[in-house]
Amino acid sequence: MSALPGGVRRFFGIDADWVRPVPVRRVVAGDVLVAAVYGVCAVLSLETARSLGSLAEVEVSRTAQWVWIALPAVSLVVRRLMPITVALFAAAHLSFTALWEPTLSPVFAAQVYYFFALFTAIAWARDRRRLVGATAVFVAVVLGWIVYDLTARDGLETLGLLPQLGWFDATEAAVLQILLSTAVFLAAALLGGSLNWWSAQREAEARGLARTIAEQGEQLREKALGEERLRVARELHDVVGHHLAVIGIHSGVARRKLTRDPEEATTAMLQVEGSARDATVDLRRLLEALRMNETTTKAGDSGPHPVDRALRSTVAGFDTLDLDVELELCGDTDRVPAAVGLALDRIVKESVTNVTRHSTADRVQVTVAVRTDDTPSRAEVRVADNGRPRGGTSGSSVGIVGMQERAALHGGTVTTSTGPDGGFVVDATLTWSEGER
Repeated sequence: MSALPGGVRRFFGIDADWVRPVPVRRVVAGDVLVAAVYGVCAVLSLETARSLGSLAEVEVSRTAQWVWIALPAVSLVVRRLMPITVALFAAAHLSFTALWEPTLSPVFAAQVYYFFALFTAIAWARDRRRLVGATAVFVAVVLGWIVYDLTARDGLETLGLLPQLGWFDATEAAVLQILLSTAVFLAAALLGGSLNWWSAQREAEARGLARTIAEQGEQLREKALGEERLRVARELHDVVGHHLAVIGIHSGVARRKLTRDPEEATTAMLQVEGSARDATVDLRRLLEALRMNETTTKAGDSGPHPVDRALRSTVAGFDTLDLDVELELCGDTDRVPAAVGLALDRIVKESVTNVTRHSTADRVQVTVAVRTDDTPSRAEVRVADNGRPRGGTSGSSVGIVGMQERAALHGGTVTTSTGPDGGFVVDATLTWSEGER
């Protein structure tokens, strides 16, 4: 098969990596119906030909003629299950007819059957290499029948007695008519079957592509859902973690001072109450933000974010924890977009909260520098403490990962290191274009 010309290989789809599927139940049900309809029409075709006198020279019995026309109808039941076998059976039927009773060959139903068998083989054969051989056998039988009909039979002798009325004499016209009709018959079956097969392949590829797109869409939805869950988890961690840390510290203070210094214990419990109230407010805001669609969010966050006020409020929340937090702001903070400002505030809050949880530090320096002369504009944040790691307080790293994800959303980074005095340092950089303001 490798020696076949490229055009032949493409025509028959030999190199195509696709096998036409055959849904057995549906195919058999349809082909049984086709076979039944063909059988009825074939009998009518046979009897109309008899009524017109076309079968006057047929010598076999009527019963034999009915069996002869019924066999093709039976083979059509498996025409799509066994297309190559049916095509070879059709070629054998044609050969048998030529040798057994050639006067039956003009019956129209038989011609339809031969055409349909070849068409089905081209359109439905699963083994495309075997199909080429079966097609060659079928075409050879048809051409052999033509040669036999023109040479072994004496039909052309009577045509030679007719006068010439056109371009050709009667014998030449008969030969040309047979050749033209046979060429049309073969070309229609071959081209029609090939087009049907290639069309089915393109439809299968389109369905496969549609399934792939649907699967990828589902994967993207699942990925987006997972990212949204992580975002919600990060927001909850940022909102709840900070307040729970403050509540835990003040609760401990109140417990220790309850009997010795009730007034200080009362102050600590007031701080617990305030932190709980703030946590409730922040949670409500978070839920409202999650309900907002993207358009509303963008519309609501288009203006500058009051970064300095938000950061000062965050720093003030740690004043009662025996932690000296110093805030230094440099640059025009009013030009920081809302989304970037929120990320800055969250990073600072998470960094200082981590100090209260995991460090012995009593002082934290927070520095925020806004640089709008650069392209793109950027904000640099440094949170540095003077403590050492507190034993038995290792965290889950969720907070640091959350800060890194927030920075990455704005084209920035978050890194951690150890300061000159042994303290923990968080450096973050966030960027934006002026069009985001």
